Amino acid sequence: MTIGRKIGMGFGLFIFFAALVLLLTNRTLERSRRINDEINQVYSPSVDALVRLRNLIVNAHMLIKHWALVESRPDAREKTALIELTTQGLPKLLDQIDTLSANWDKEEVALVNRVFGEMDGLFVIHENIKELLPNMESYSDPLIFLERNDMAEEGGPLDEQTDKVLSDLDVLLVMQESKRRQLSNGMIRSFDSLKFFVLYLGMGLIAVGLLVAFLIIRGIVGPVQRLRTVLLGLGRGVFPRTRMKAGNDEIGEMTSALMGLVDGLRRTTDFSHAVAAGDFVTEYKPLSEEDVLGHALLKMRTELGERERTLEQKVRERTEEVVRQKEEVERQSRKVVELYKNVTDSIRYAKRLQESILPPERRIREMLPRSFVFYRPKDIVSGDFYWFDRVGDKVVFAAVDCTGHGVPGAFMSLVGHNGLNQAIKERGLVRPSEVLKDLNRIAFDALHKDRDQSLVRDGMDMALCVFDPKDLTLEYAGANCPLYLVRDREVIHFTPDKIPIGGFELNGKAFTDHRVQLREGDLIYIFSDGYADQFGGPKGKKFLYRRFRDLLISVSNEPLEAQKRALLDAFMEWKGAHEQVDDILVIGMRA
Repeated sequence: MTIGRKIGMGFGLFIFFAALVLLLTNRTLERSRRINDEINQVYSPSVDALVRLRNLIVNAHMLIKHWALVESRPDAREKTALIELTTQGLPKLLDQIDTLSANWDKEEVALVNRVFGEMDGLFVIHENIKELLPNMESYSDPLIFLERNDMAEEGGPLDEQTDKVLSDLDVLLVMQESKRRQLSNGMIRSFDSLKFFVLYLGMGLIAVGLLVAFLIIRGIVGPVQRLRTVLLGLGRGVFPRTRMKAGNDEIGEMTSALMGLVDGLRRTTDFSHAVAAGDFVTEYKPLSEEDVLGHALLKMRTELGERERTLEQKVRERTEEVVRQKEEVERQSRKVVELYKNVTDSIRYAKRLQESILPPERRIREMLPRSFVFYRPKDIVSGDFYWFDRVGDKVVFAAVDCTGHGVPGAFMSLVGHNGLNQAIKERGLVRPSEVLKDLNRIAFDALHKDRDQSLVRDGMDMALCVFDPKDLTLEYAGANCPLYLVRDREVIHFTPDKIPIGGFELNGKAFTDHRVQLREGDLIYIFSDGYADQFGGPKGKKFLYRRFRDLLISVSNEPLEAQKRALLDAFMEWKGAHEQVDDILVIGMRA
């Protein structure tokens, strides 16, 4: 058992316990952080939203009872408050609860859906009361008086439906509060575990440190002290009186060597005595009156000491240089890690901002019930985005492919999204060609303000559609993005204009409008070029538009959600182990 093994074993045991404490502490903190995030991001907002919803329903019940039972003008404060509550506050709160319910259990989602259904029935009664009593004169009609009394009387349909909604809502609140309480208890247990790890394993760490120190003192420091005493005596020319016992480690080897040296010095002393007895052949000059080796050994010792000091100085200088270089490397490494984290955090925050401009699936289903959006960004943020809005009786929707992907593409998507809002919502443009023309101007102004120095060679491709569900007509204009119409298992291709949005010319070729009279069951697809440009397959080639059209034909008879899943499955199978090359966007609609 060598000294190195003894020290290595002791410190290895110490490091093992230290690493164990660190690992268990880190795991406990990570678990507590996950629980805290779940409480703060899911259940606390859910409980708050449900409490606000309950208060809103109670307020609405009081206001509608006042409407029904108290004769008042149409512009009375209670009536305007009820209208504002049901048209503004309630939809926003329901959207928030719908978003939060994505993280709930199935039982909770089913219960909140039942509450929403019961609320629909409740507000149908509200509307009936409003229609019965639109003005002051309606309160004087005896038939209306009887009918509104039947609905609004104590324990009547209005109270019964309201109690049913509040009862189910209270059950849901109890379930959410129970979940939050369970998570809080789990966090408390995690911190109790952390206390246990830190306290008891820390005590074990101290015990291991004391044991290592004891073993080092017993096995190394004691023998070294005895060797020091012998060496100091030899430095003065004094031999040890007793012989030291050698062990089986490096110090034992040093002890054996020292005893050998002492024996040699004794023989040298005997030789000196012999010379002193009359042998003058060998000359010898001692270092001092007590030195048995003489001045030669003193000179050798002096030279060795000088060389050792020189070597230590060089080692010290080189060690300081290595330490300085190591500190610089560590500083640069920390700076790189911090920079990478800041950039990644910024991009993830940009992703949340970009997702906020995309219409939610619920909103899309309200405008186009029979539609789907297949959206798969390449990076954290995307250069592709989709846009939906209702203008009068028509629905406007677009698939937009900005130059590049990732952060550059995301910046371009903000320009495109704001441009569509300006052209359609602010300027009231509806014809696709006029919208694209105005968007081209907006993008050109945004990208080419300083034309004397440099031109930004970026833009966007787009397919824009205006759908009238009443007469099944569709108007389309495209900037490098085509439109596919699948009818009777055949693809009708509407060619876009080869003009990018945000180009260098504002007065060039105009965009072309295509008006399509749809039939029941026709399928409309608009998309970016990411799907067709994906590399994969057995030979690592592009998917191409031919395969894409064949895929759309093969799934055309399937429900729209099944089509979306089929597009994802086909893409993943084709891509295989290859990297995704671009952002992907496909919008499908059935007439």
